[in-house]
Amino acid sequence: MEQWLPLFRHLLASPAANAAAFSSSSSNYPNSPPPAVALLRFLLSPVPTLPVSDPPPILFQTLPPFLQSQALSFLSSSAGLLDPRLVRCLASRVLYAPPGRQDLWARRGARYLLDGLPEGKGVLGVASEEFLDGFHEPPPWLREAATLARPVLPWLPVDCWSAMTSGTHGVGGGDDLDELGLETLVLEQDEDSEMQEAGCAPLLSLPAPPLGNSVVQRALALQKEIVMVESVLVAQRVAKDLQDLCVESGNAEAVLSVVEPWQADDDTMRVLLSNLVLEDDRMHGKGPSLVLCSVVLPMLLELQRPASSVLLSAALDLCKRHPAAALEAVLFPLVLRKGGLNVPQCDVLTRIVKDCMHPLHVTAFCHRLLSGEERERRPICLPQHHNNLGCHLVWTEYLFALFYHILNQDIRLTPSIIGELISVIDERASEFSRSLKFGNFLLCFVSKCWHGCKIQRVLLERAAERTNTFLTKAILAKLRPAS
Repeated sequence: MEQWLPLFRHLLASPAANAAAFSSSSSNYPNSPPPAVALLRFLLSPVPTLPVSDPPPILFQTLPPFLQSQALSFLSSSAGLLDPRLVRCLASRVLYAPPGRQDLWARRGARYLLDGLPEGKGVLGVASEEFLDGFHEPPPWLREAATLARPVLPWLPVDCWSAMTSGTHGVGGGDDLDELGLETLVLEQDEDSEMQEAGCAPLLSLPAPPLGNSVVQRALALQKEIVMVESVLVAQRVAKDLQDLCVESGNAEAVLSVVEPWQADDDTMRVLLSNLVLEDDRMHGKGPSLVLCSVVLPMLLELQRPASSVLLSAALDLCKRHPAAALEAVLFPLVLRKGGLNVPQCDVLTRIVKDCMHPLHVTAFCHRLLSGEERERRPICLPQHHNNLGCHLVWTEYLFALFYHILNQDIRLTPSIIGELISVIDERASEFSRSLKFGNFLLCFVSKCWHGCKIQRVLLERAAERTNTFLTKAILAKLRPAS
């Protein structure tokens, strides 16, 4: 095992495990093959000390969830060098494991690894469509329900009798489904959806009690105090008072809306980011998101010049500790800003993506942003900032610059994301014909995603011909490889 220690240290220490980064920093990886190839074989080796089972346990299954996720990320960075048969063998162990046996990020990493395989590479002796069809089958409990029930709808195995006799929507009994009852149920669901969609940047949808008069008064007092802080000690005490008030009220969102901590100066906001901890059970895990959307997000929405290093370092530290919260409360709302991204905003988001995000976080962000439904990209923000956010992307030079930096992180995009980006490129090429940022993005996109976009080469070639920069020839050369 000693020969593998450098590689496992890299997996533990790196925020985004990458074979190229490991190879450049260490030449002592075991065996002569590339490190990812050797690691894949090592992870698939049987574990003789465990009880015999069918299939026999492998070393990968003995690793903790974090190391599993890091190992899959490491393998994904060199997917083109790996034996597709071995990749599918490892991925199937993860994806077909019993519910609860595999970590969420390990399962996503396995799917991400499969996406990087060349087309037509399947398991020996097994048709590739069989493997994919098995992956997309409904879960066992849903298949069982389908066999035992007479479904209301062919694609929804909910028993008609259960729909008629349970619930509080007034659906009547009898052999035939009460059309009025079902119609009422559908209408109520549609109304709920419309209420949720009325404002594409909603509040955190947590049921919370209204603020009492005493809480409002204390919050107003903190609002005045927070803009008059003159020392670190006072700022720390204000952060503690604000934290206590958020927890006691049971409605941290409303308290933060009244206090408006984003009105403080940079030094005070830095102390708030370091000392305001909202991790009470009543926060339902939304505490870090609340801190980010009430302190960091408002500052970034109005950012017109480079952010102060003091505040930026504190914000990056919090984003690094809570990347999922940063995704929801910083990346999504800022990218959906009605005015689009500017230079300093793009710089901050690039730092967050590079320094704080795992590649799987970034892939999920791109998928939800470009391929997901509208409800999947609703950001988290406070009421005061709803008017700054829209429902759709505003494509500026700096949004293309952000995607350029994302692609340079060797993020593997799914086919649906690649298809959406090709549509955007074709639609916007004339508008950004003289933009070097757009040209850089297009050149990087063609270079990094050629395997996924070559089937739409004609569309990309047409878009490239509408550009007019010194990069145009390089882009067309990539799209027209010598035969």
